Amino acid sequence: MTPEMDLQELTARIKDRVEIEAVVSRKVRLTRKGNRLWGLCPFHSEKTPSFTVEPARGFFKCFGCGEGGDVISFVMKQDGLEFWEALNLLADQAGVEVPRLSGATAPSPMRDKAREALSLARSLFHQELDTVAGAGAREYLKQRNVSERMWRHFSLGWAPAEPGWLSQRLRKAGIPDEAMVEAGLAYFPEGTRRLRDRFWDRLVFPVADRSGRTVGFSGRFLPGSKAEERGMGKYVNSPEGPLFPKRRLLFGLELLAEGLREKGEEAPIYLVEGNLDVVMLHQAGYPTTLAALGTSITEDHVRSLRRHLHPVYLVLDGDEAGKKAAWKAARLMVSEGIPVKVVLLPEGQDPASMVSAGEEEQLSQHLDSAWDILDWRLEVWTKKPDFQDPAVQVKAAREVAEWISVTPDPALAEIWSRRAGDRLGLTIESLRRMISSGNRLQSHSPQTVTATDNPPPKKKPALEALKRNEFEILATLLNDSSLFPRHRQELEALEIQTPVARRLLAWCQERRQQSLPFDLFAALREFPEGDSQAFLEEIRQNPPGNSEIALESALQALPANRELAYKEARLGVRKQDEELSDSELSGLQRKIDLSASDE
Repeated sequence: MTPEMDLQELTARIKDRVEIEAVVSRKVRLTRKGNRLWGLCPFHSEKTPSFTVEPARGFFKCFGCGEGGDVISFVMKQDGLEFWEALNLLADQAGVEVPRLSGATAPSPMRDKAREALSLARSLFHQELDTVAGAGAREYLKQRNVSERMWRHFSLGWAPAEPGWLSQRLRKAGIPDEAMVEAGLAYFPEGTRRLRDRFWDRLVFPVADRSGRTVGFSGRFLPGSKAEERGMGKYVNSPEGPLFPKRRLLFGLELLAEGLREKGEEAPIYLVEGNLDVVMLHQAGYPTTLAALGTSITEDHVRSLRRHLHPVYLVLDGDEAGKKAAWKAARLMVSEGIPVKVVLLPEGQDPASMVSAGEEEQLSQHLDSAWDILDWRLEVWTKKPDFQDPAVQVKAAREVAEWISVTPDPALAEIWSRRAGDRLGLTIESLRRMISSGNRLQSHSPQTVTATDNPPPKKKPALEALKRNEFEILATLLNDSSLFPRHRQELEALEIQTPVARRLLAWCQERRQQSLPFDLFAALREFPEGDSQAFLEEIRQNPPGNSEIALESALQALPANRELAYKEARLGVRKQDEELSDSELSGLQRKIDLSASDE
């Protein structure tokens, strides 16, 4: 194997040695039909298999949600990994060395230093908890009856109030300021270049990803601390970013797999509100407990939980805010086919306070008597003082019909229908009519009922052609950056309409001015997530056959496509129902087909 290899050759070697069906079958039960394998899609909830794997081509495709790609894409989507993380994981399985790729940047030294900084910070904070400076934090943990075993298990730490305490130590360890900022450990206040620590005078909870790698921190002030005196937030989290994608992270996630193995196949996953709730429930013998990090439960969280095939119990605070959060989280989970229950705690109580007060037995009783989500919603509605009002009953029936309509489990839908009919005094037939019309209703919150029925926006063929045209330009440049000098004047004068394409073209121009590589390899490292990553993934999977011819054709087609897109936009403003004429549509420049057609 040569010391240098281009990205396309490397990915081809890995895919030759790793069978996509073997990787997918670890997550999806596949059944062969002809030359394809079929199963239930792991990326959306469905009753009938629409997810297929074609081993001969090395691709997967879901005809339900549209997800598709190669084995690298599957690992990225399924495990929430960046491209390079998935590539290295599969390379290890394939026994392929990942060398320095020709014409590309080396792995980002700043990103690597940022990860090193996070690991060092975890050790430094944890060690500080045992010092004189950490005495107040230790006393607080003892008052909350947190065992020392749990301090160690979660690597809890202390961030002193001393200015620059962490950044000074990281500098001595060879961590540059820019890496501390990228890691979210420090920041430059606006208008200054004086680095400040993000975490100070706080009890620190390390946050790790599924593999156990530290990705950030959550810091809590102590009662009577300087942070509390200044009116600062009780919790400070690492900032959202590539290393800390908060919408996908759950506190305690790295311990979940071990907890599920310990508790068995039927064990529920407990979802609580605070970090300390997680610690205390683990202490009480519930090692499958997780918490969101100062945010509502997101679709990414739900997809992560669905992979484990375990029921989820929502153990949220007993106040109105906790109930509303439970409703929203449960709604997402039901639609994804996750069995979900709600644990109702006494008003003003939370799991941490109950364990701290020695009320483990009472807490256990509440957990064991968790409510089926629909039973809970029916109980909430029927206990309302004005429930006998027909308008209120209709609102209750509409919400219940929506819960039933979104579950992908037909048996559960039938059980819920009968149960709801009995509680609401409705016939099964009338409830089923409401369910059948449920797709035309939007979700209603427990306190607010709204219904809209907006038609989907009309397709705009000229705009789509323009977007594809701009995609072609970026695809050719990133696959062959040597084309830039030959078409420099045209490229520098381009006015790109698509935000992601405009962003990538500006990046290419900036890198070229700095004499730095701006090929696909470098772009995948620079833009590891979001719409840019999806854009680059499509380029990676569908490289142009002849980049020079493709670029020339794309540049030639661009003016006409742009003009027709502008005309389409003007027509849309003047009259939404008016469309381009057949002659105008035929005038759209032929789009260059960069990808193989899907069956």
